[in-house]
Amino acid sequence: MRTGRRVRLTGAACALISTSLLGAGLGCSTAPTCKVSPVELEELREDITVLQKDLKTAKDREAQLTADLAAKRADLESKKARPAELRAQLDLVKKGAGKTEKPKVPAAKTPAAKAPATKAPATKEPAKEPAKEPAKEPAKEPATKDPAKKESS
Repeated sequence: MRTGRRVRLTGAACALISTSLLGAGLGCSTAPTCKVSPVELEELREDITVLQKDLKTAKDREAQLTADLAAKRADLESKKARPAELRAQLDLVKKGAGKTEKPKVPAAKTPAAKAPATKAPATKEPAKEPAKEPAKEPAKEPATKDPAKKESS
């Protein structure tokens, strides 16, 4: 039994060695030349540094906006707990600004929603003409003391 075992181990070792030698022999060729110019590499490095700076500023902005959002949500939650008090403050502000809430009028009761009258009711009295206002005089130019200015006008 020992001989069979030895044969298998020896065969496995030979297979490993031969594949490694064969693979090493095929893979040891010269590397292809690089087709990227050094200028392109330098430009890519500069682009990478700019993008890293932009990423850092974006992360800082995200952190700031997240903190602002948390503060706004906390403020909103605190205001949700006291709507009556805030309504009273709003009413005071509206009174101070001279604004009042107008009652909502249903659409059917607005004058625009009513059908316009087609004819005026017939009456025995003739319609009165509106009173005429006296004609207004045209505005006079202010008198100037300097005759040179008066002539140029």
